[in-house]
Amino acid sequence: MAGWSTTKEERIKDDSKRRDLFVFVRQTMCVAAMYPFGYYVKGSGVLVDLVRVCDLAYELFNYFVSVHIAGLYICTIYINYGQGDLDFFVNCLIQTIIYLWTIAMKLYFRRFRTGLLNAILSNINDEYEPRSAVGFSFVTMAGSYRMSKLLIKTYVYCCYIGTIFWLALPIAYRDGSLPLACWYPFDFTQPGVYEVVFLLQAMGQIQVAASFASSSGLHMVLCVLISGQYDLLFCSLKNVLASSYVLMGANMAELNQLQGEQSAADAEPGQYAYSVEEETPLLELLKVGSSMDFSSAFRLSFVRCIQHHRYIVAALKKIERFYSPIWFVKIGEVTFLMCLVAFVSTKSTTANSFMRMVSLGQYLLLVLYELFIICYFADIVFQNSQRCGEALWRSPWQRHLKEVRSDYMFFMLNSRRQFQLTAGKISNLNVDRFRGTITTAFSFLTLLQKMDSRE
Repeated sequence: MAGWSTTKEERIKDDSKRRDLFVFVRQTMCVAAMYPFGYYVKGSGVLVDLVRVCDLAYELFNYFVSVHIAGLYICTIYINYGQGDLDFFVNCLIQTIIYLWTIAMKLYFRRFRTGLLNAILSNINDEYEPRSAVGFSFVTMAGSYRMSKLLIKTYVYCCYIGTIFWLALPIAYRDGSLPLACWYPFDFTQPGVYEVVFLLQAMGQIQVAASFASSSGLHMVLCVLISGQYDLLFCSLKNVLASSYVLMGANMAELNQLQGEQSAADAEPGQYAYSVEEETPLLELLKVGSSMDFSSAFRLSFVRCIQHHRYIVAALKKIERFYSPIWFVKIGEVTFLMCLVAFVSTKSTTANSFMRMVSLGQYLLLVLYELFIICYFADIVFQNSQRCGEALWRSPWQRHLKEVRSDYMFFMLNSRRQFQLTAGKISNLNVDRFRGTITTAFSFLTLLQKMDSRE
């Protein structure tokens, strides 16, 4: 039993320690040239200057790769416009949209809103609460941190597999073609030239994967981590009277009585989005005790909850400012891409279409997956933002009704302002938006098919 207790204490201590919450997603942004590698090199000197030069060279090379492929596809669309091959035309249009979005994300993250991006990451990393307040139970950030790592890694790997799969098509066909079928002003089949062009296209596909994964993946990580902070706030709110009693130096009998009253109002399971609740032994609470009157102890405990709530809302406002313009464009882009990818998939009926249909199917799944994580995790944040008052009522408030009534009512009125992430302040991001976008996309698909049948 002693060994188990020690192991549990060590685990709780490890779960409660502060850490960098954005390691993997920041590395993914570095690969996409959306974040500087120089972040990992501190100080000054020749090494720092060399890293900055390499950073700039890598960024410029990535712009060159993405811009020249997008330009070639635009030329291909212009040259082949009106020739009747709608399948090829739409396929070129898909790739053009994808690469233009990749370029836009690189510029937006690295050049246009880099200050706001750094403010979001540093603010959450520096000020997040690793553990809920002292009380009969507690939760830590370990659950949401583990979930964010699992989700971002899964998503990034899926993006890489989905986009790099196009590189396997020329190998499967063995016809000397390129992964991306676009016009070149020279003969790319010449020895040496083909290898360079193939390498540039491979680099372009990797950049597409990294850029898409970084933009929506960071959004997903932020939503999961903020939901984890809401979990901590809920636990602190329902334990606010327990925290007050601990600060008052209550004895075992008083703590037992208060715990019994709180347990009666706290029987609902599944109160947390990502955290697992742990019970705190009453003997541990007795060790923390001091000697304050109830009014001072409650005010101190309650002010901490209010400050935590303000921190969460301030972080969400920064996230909304950063992502709202992106998602306004993204909803339209995803709608158009889903429509085009589905259309090309239904048109691919040639002898070599099986591998292409698999590739297009992967693109369609990734586009749907990206839209889902944007809408679903924003919906999770919205639902959590509504539950602060519910958590507060789980405490045995009736025991000190006169003392806590005004503070409770003040918090309840403020917490009723739910926070909704939006696309351009116009459309709310939620599961209904996901369903509506799919419906709109397939309405356009039906229109495209009718236009094609008239050719």
